[in-house]
Amino acid sequence: MKHFIWMLCGIFVSGLLLGTLTACGSDQFRTAVITTAKQAPAPEAAPAPETEVPVEVQDEDTARRLAYGKALWDMYLLGLRPDGEELERASDLGPAEGNRFAVMDVNGDGAEELIIGWDQACMAGMQGLVYACDHPEEELRLILSEFPALTFYENGTAAADWSHSQGWAGRFWPITLYQYRPDSGVYEEIGSVDAWDLECTEGDETLAAAFPSEADADGNGLVYYILTGEWYQNDRTPPDGQLDGRLWETDPVDGAELEAWLSSCTGGTESLEIPYQDLTEENIAALGYPKPDVTYPEPVG
Repeated sequence: MKHFIWMLCGIFVSGLLLGTLTACGSDQFRTAVITTAKQAPAPEAAPAPETEVPVEVQDEDTARRLAYGKALWDMYLLGLRPDGEELERASDLGPAEGNRFAVMDVNGDGAEELIIGWDQACMAGMQGLVYACDHPEEELRLILSEFPALTFYENGTAAADWSHSQGWAGRFWPITLYQYRPDSGVYEEIGSVDAWDLECTEGDETLAAAFPSEADADGNGLVYYILTGEWYQNDRTPPDGQLDGRLWETDPVDGAELEAWLSSCTGGTESLEIPYQDLTEENIAALGYPKPDVTYPEPVG
């Protein structure tokens, strides 16, 4: 009987333990299932890129054209050269229209120059100007100043008509030749050419007798004088006034010899076609430099 009671107690205790263990196991399983994993921290926002300050990058050609544009505005609006020298204008009360300019490499150095034909002035006030622009300083440098009737050649030679022909050149207009020298960076004078046209002295027996017919090989009544060195310091005629066919104290030559000399200066190259434009606001603005704000004085009276 006692043995039976102990068996019942054992069964009861075993059942109690089993239930406890089952409950514990159930709680443990349930805990494993419902446990929520922690969310991964949100990634930090990437820092905003720094705003870059735009830097205007200009190539040499663009910078050079801007410098030329600024100089042209000063000429057009104020009548001032880059060095501050005043240009003669038809009116001091408004823009200097009617002149010409071009941007082109005329001396063969690979960079464009600014060519000015300042025509709207009296004869003495007319100017033919050629400027170069040094990079990166962007400063304009005058490399030729002459009368605006200019001819440029492929080898860097330039020919300028004389502003006046008050001698006896007649059918030939006197010229001065220049050659661009890279070492000096400017056009240097080579020489000039004057002429004696017999038609200019017709009717004067003394002059007709003095005309150097022996030098006029082609018989066209025209001989030339190639003037080099400091020829301008010489007299056009001898001090005693007695002509012997020499002008500027140099011997005359015929057309063939003159052509040979000119060809030696130009290297036999062709003349350049210069794309001149009228000096107008539209054409200047095309170079990219903005128009300055200029107020003109009121007319007097």
